[in-house]
Amino acid sequence: MKGFSDILAIARENVTKNPKLRARTTEIALKKYLEGLVDEVREVKEEIREDNEIHLVDELSDIAWNYAVLLELLAERGLIPEVDVVMEHAHEKYTQRMPAFLEGSSDLWSEIKSTQKQELKKKHEEKYGN
Repeated sequence: MKGFSDILAIARENVTKNPKLRARTTEIALKKYLEGLVDEVREVKEEIREDNEIHLVDELSDIAWNYAVLLELLAERGLIPEVDVVMEHAHEKYTQRMPAFLEGSSDLWSEIKSTQKQELKKKHEEKYGN
């Protein structure tokens, strides 16, 4: 079974070898894929209904593609160190939030989220001094 890492590999090749994408400024390239994500989310919303798996999967695959290219662009252009950093952060973030999900507690959710925001602020200040 092919997974997200396989899509990332294709996205990486696209980012490093696609002449049109290489010629775009970082701002324009990122804007294209961010807008693509927004458009695809709208299309997914339209396809969510019974007996429509084929079209829904197709639109969801477009979200995966745009997200993969966006991550690879951010890494290739030096805005994040590598794609795995995002995945590691997401894993840590949502592992910490699981107790709130499982308990359905908005108080616990708020507490965890507040703690995470404080930790992010501290890391940012340590790295950038502001």
